[in-house]
Amino acid sequence: MRELMDAESAIAARDAVSLSRLLLEESHELHEDIVFELGLIGDPCAVDAIARAVRIPFGYLIAWHNLHEFQRKCAYALARIGTPEARTALESLASEADPFLKRSEEHTSEL
Repeated sequence: MRELMDAESAIAARDAVSLSRLLLEESHELHEDIVFELGLIGDPCAVDAIARAVRIPFGYLIAWHNLHEFQRKCAYALARIGTPEARTALESLASEADPFLKRSEEHTSEL
C-alpha cells in the first residue's frame, strides 16, 4: 500500500527521480501511468529506468495482455525525451529479438 501512495504522490508532484525508481519496482500496478508521466515530464534522468523497465515482464501486465502496450508507451516516452541517450535506448530496443520491442525503431524518426 505504501508503494502505491508513493507512486501516486510522485505522479502528482511530477517527480521524475522518484517515478524512475518506482517504474522498476514490481510492488504496484501503475507502470503504464508512470511511464506515460515520465514521457510528459521529459526529464533525461528517466532514460535508464525506462530502457530497463521496457524489458521487465511485469506479471500483471502479461496477465492483462497489456505488456506490449506498456512497451509501446516506453518507446514513446523515450522518443519524447529525445536526448542522444534516449535515441540510443530506442535503437537498442530495435535490435531486440522480440518483434514488439523491434517496432520501437519506428519512434526514432520522432527524435
